[in-house]
Amino acid sequence: MNSTVLEDQSDEELPLFRPFTRESLAAIEARIAEEIARKKEQAPKTEEGAAGLADSDIYTSAHTEEDLKPDPLLAAAMPLPKSLHSQLPLELIATPVEDIDPFYENKLTFVVISNGKDVFRFSATNALWILSPFNPIRRVAIYVLVHPIFSFLVIITILINCILMTLPSNEKIEQSEIIFTTIYTVESVVKVTARGFILERFTYLRDPWNWLDFIVITLAYLTMGVELGNLSALRTFRVLRALKTVAIVPGLKTIVGAVIESVKNLKDVIILTVFSLSVYALLGLQIYMGVLTQKCVEIPPANLSHAEYPIFISNERCLYSPNSTGTSYKTILECRPSG
Repeated sequence: MNSTVLEDQSDEELPLFRPFTRESLAAIEARIAEEIARKKEQAPKTEEGAAGLADSDIYTSAHTEEDLKPDPLLAAAMPLPKSLHSQLPLELIATPVEDIDPFYENKLTFVVISNGKDVFRFSATNALWILSPFNPIRRVAIYVLVHPIFSFLVIITILINCILMTLPSNEKIEQSEIIFTTIYTVESVVKVTARGFILERFTYLRDPWNWLDFIVITLAYLTMGVELGNLSALRTFRVLRALKTVAIVPGLKTIVGAVIESVKNLKDVIILTVFSLSVYALLGLQIYMGVLTQKCVEIPPANLSHAEYPIFISNERCLYSPNSTGTSYKTILECRPSG
């Protein structure tokens, strides 16, 4: 009887949302080690058995091993499905928890669910080689990064910056660029501290939208307090700061990503449209070229022949000049095609 109860208790499912602890990290590393050892053991057997298997059998076995894929509903920057809201304890909001996607069970990752119920996925490796997932500095950076107020402040900064960029440039506006660049730098430092820089998945520069942040900040420092001369056009890249909003708001990433995928599927239609417009543009250029180019000349004499008319309008003495004398130009001038 007691053994049956213990078996039932051991078979109970663990809660979906579990705090990410050092034991969780050790369990992931153990599963990864077991998977690597199992693959090494199966490799010689697979090579020996591959000779006797048909191509279809090899394809079927490979396909079943790679069948597990990331759940798109649990992807990073996606809102947590409403069916899981009731299972999320309030004390685990904005706190690292074990990855809830089965695909990442044997991956060094963990997730954080923000107050807005958005999914943030992080690498469980050391950020910047020194900050482990349990480091207090990294934990604070993660908490700040996923907090809605942090995103709100960055968006307000971007909007104010865009408004100032529409105003005529003066000394005060140029000085304000130092403040905005400092804010963007702090934002990037928080992201790098929380995620890591580039080496692992889900780090700062592994997100293409963060490339824009990095480029904007780099160009800001290159153009700050430096006389660029002919390279002053680099300042025009400040308009890219408006696109930083996409990297801040998780929902905008999904929308923009869907639009980009739609454009990819419409590439043939876009090519056909551009080709058709080019044909009509060339036809219009050949048919109406020079028609709208006019010049004002004296009204030719009534007895002027058709052969003499081109010579008459080509004579510079017959062209309109502001220094010409006359009582009324309307009575002695007319506008005709220059061709």
